[in-house]
Amino acid sequence: MAARYIRMRAGAVDAIIRRLISRPGVAGLAGLLALLLGLPWLMGHRSPAGFELPLALASVALMAAAAWSMDRARARGAAAANAELARKQLMFRDELEQRLQVQSHLRESEARLRAIVDSAPIVLFAIDRDGAITFSAGVGPDPLGKKPGEALGWPASDLFRDHPGVVEGIRGALSGIDVHAELIQDERSFSFSLAPFRDTAGNTAGAIVVAVDVTERRLTEEALRHSVGTLKQVDQNRQALLRRLVDAQEEERRAIARDIHDDTIQSMFAVSLRLSALRNALDDAVQVEQLHLLEQSVQAATDRLRHLLFELRPAALDEGGLPAALREYLDVMKTENAIDVELETALEHSPASETQVIAYRIAQEALANVRKHARARHVECAVSAVDDGILTRIADDGVGFEDAGARPTAGHLGMVSMRERAEMAGGWFRVTSAEGKGCVVEYWIPDNEVGASRAA
Repeated sequence: MAARYIRMRAGAVDAIIRRLISRPGVAGLAGLLALLLGLPWLMGHRSPAGFELPLALASVALMAAAAWSMDRARARGAAAANAELARKQLMFRDELEQRLQVQSHLRESEARLRAIVDSAPIVLFAIDRDGAITFSAGVGPDPLGKKPGEALGWPASDLFRDHPGVVEGIRGALSGIDVHAELIQDERSFSFSLAPFRDTAGNTAGAIVVAVDVTERRLTEEALRHSVGTLKQVDQNRQALLRRLVDAQEEERRAIARDIHDDTIQSMFAVSLRLSALRNALDDAVQVEQLHLLEQSVQAATDRLRHLLFELRPAALDEGGLPAALREYLDVMKTENAIDVELETALEHSPASETQVIAYRIAQEALANVRKHARARHVECAVSAVDDGILTRIADDGVGFEDAGARPTAGHLGMVSMRERAEMAGGWFRVTSAEGKGCVVEYWIPDNEVGASRAA
């Protein structure tokens, strides 16, 4: 039994030694030390001494702690390695997905570009730095009469030698600048856009040429130009007709004014003198009173004729221009209607005669409306040179009216004629008013012979 027991202990000791040798580092050394100290006791040669047994137990405990520490370190290292591996795998997967997406987008873009080039009514050329055509595509009419692909390898300058503008454009594109050129082949017209393309180093590697058939656009533009020319001619004819009408109207006004001044007013003045002489020769008080009343009627008629003469063609308009005519008209308003008037003028030079006539006629109508309808106590009139024209502003403090932009009512029909007169002259007209807040009339007339001849 003893021998068997010894063999069993020897086998256990051998297994322990093999186990300890397999452990690296501190754990293995501590285990071997504990085994050496406890070996006599394990083999049964002797009982452990007083210090040997605690030392052996401590060594075993140290061995166990070291083994546990090493296991945790290996576990942490393995976990960290697994985490790093997972992170790298995730990064690789993301990068792979991004590259696949980019490649997919590039393929889609290339397919769309190819579809556009193959379906658009254009012809696309690529020219290398030596001037040879390396690419040709498109379904539009070829300016050279060739099918796509037939021009490959040909020098572009030879193919377009009959079109120096295109050749010069190709040279410009190969030198690094964008160029546009036109080409007319038989009855067709083409617009060329030439631009350089560069390599990764930024150097010009060739040129891209896009030729678009613009024949329909050219024909449309020509038809449009013809229509515009016709409209201009019609407008010029209308302007000439309006000029003649204006001249005829003003001349008629002058003629009527001369007749009234030289004939009618003179005749009325003669009648007044004869009535005065007859009144002085009479002794009958009743007859004298009747002649006096008749003289007053003749004088009133003469005054009305003088006012009509002023309305037809004020002499101040011919002698002193627009400012003098407006001053005279405002003075009449002040005298006859007891309206306080104010005039400001800021004209750098004397406008054209037709321009002054138009501006005066509109002001005359606006001031007549003030006299008839506004019941105003104060009127301000300002004339100034603005944007190569005459800007006139007439403001009163009268009763005003609602909705100045509405359709004119009775008494305000002059608004239509004023607006039409200004717009026919190439200018504009606007009215601002409110009930109880007066009225402001503003209009602008261009100071040029063409615009001024349109209305009066």
